[in-house]
Amino acid sequence: MSVRVGSPLLMIVVVLPVTVLIGGLDFFAISAMVRQAQVASWPSAQGTITRSEVVMVHTSKGYRRELKLAYTYSVDGQPYEGDKHSFNAGSSGIHRYEEEQLARYPLGASVPVYYRPGQPSEAVLQAGMDSWGLFTLMGAMPFNLVMFWLWVVVRWTPKKEEPFRLSTFIREDGSECVTLDGPRPAIRVSLALVGASQACFALGGFMGGFTAPLPVGVGTWGVIIACGVLAGRWARERLKSGHHDLRLHTQSRSLSLPPFSERKHRLDVRWRDVRSLRVEPQFRTPKREQVSSYHLTLRLSTADGEARQEAIASFPDQEEADALAHWLRTHLQVGEGTPEELRSA
Repeated sequence: MSVRVGSPLLMIVVVLPVTVLIGGLDFFAISAMVRQAQVASWPSAQGTITRSEVVMVHTSKGYRRELKLAYTYSVDGQPYEGDKHSFNAGSSGIHRYEEEQLARYPLGASVPVYYRPGQPSEAVLQAGMDSWGLFTLMGAMPFNLVMFWLWVVVRWTPKKEEPFRLSTFIREDGSECVTLDGPRPAIRVSLALVGASQACFALGGFMGGFTAPLPVGVGTWGVIIACGVLAGRWARERLKSGHHDLRLHTQSRSLSLPPFSERKHRLDVRWRDVRSLRVEPQFRTPKREQVSSYHLTLRLSTADGEARQEAIASFPDQEEADALAHWLRTHLQVGEGTPEELRSA
């Protein structure tokens, strides 16, 4: 059974559960950042560290290190106990962080304790934000982009349009061109954001950036955003420069193929070397039940008289592939090769 893009089933089974899960994690991280920022305006009382150690905690996957801090303080003569360092979750397990906190809060030390106004039983030792929440959101970047693209897919509904018409244009060199679909700038930006965010997340964990001052996290996010902007500009420049253009040179009687699949560079083909051209469906399963795309393929003559195949592009819709095939056959004056010829090539 196939699920149509934009169908209620896709929304209920996939998109909504993913949104609830990822959105919940984002809300948890952002709310912790907001609460930690509010601590800077909380009143404080002098307290005493009563516990400062790292213990091994048994989990389902074995043992893990966990920082244990505890302290006592009093507000208006009423004694209280606390064990929360900050609202940031998951601080334990980072060796450098644990060593820093043990040195900062030794047993018996007198430290300021920040408590919530009107609710003095809720208190923390750290006032203001560090970079922990920002680095947490960096780690969540791939999941948030998956959620974003799922919503893009589910909100996109194919429209019934007029029959497809091939759009061609003339370049400065006199060649007639068709722009083929390449990786869209939005995809390039998403990949750049994922790569930069995960690199910064890993580097931050290794270098102790999670507990660094807030400007470190803000500056790191600036680097990630800059990578996304540069990737978008680079993708647009490639598109404007004709990197994905199929070029037909009438005067030199040659065909210039853009990079595609395993072809990493542009390939120039003489018209007389083209034997045939065919649109071939690509199937999702070996049973050949459902078509995933349509490949437009040339059958070429080599210098030694043999034949080989050269893929031009892949199309999600057969009408687009057939339109480009018809345009090329008209200019190259070639026919449609049989599947057996293409396979033998």
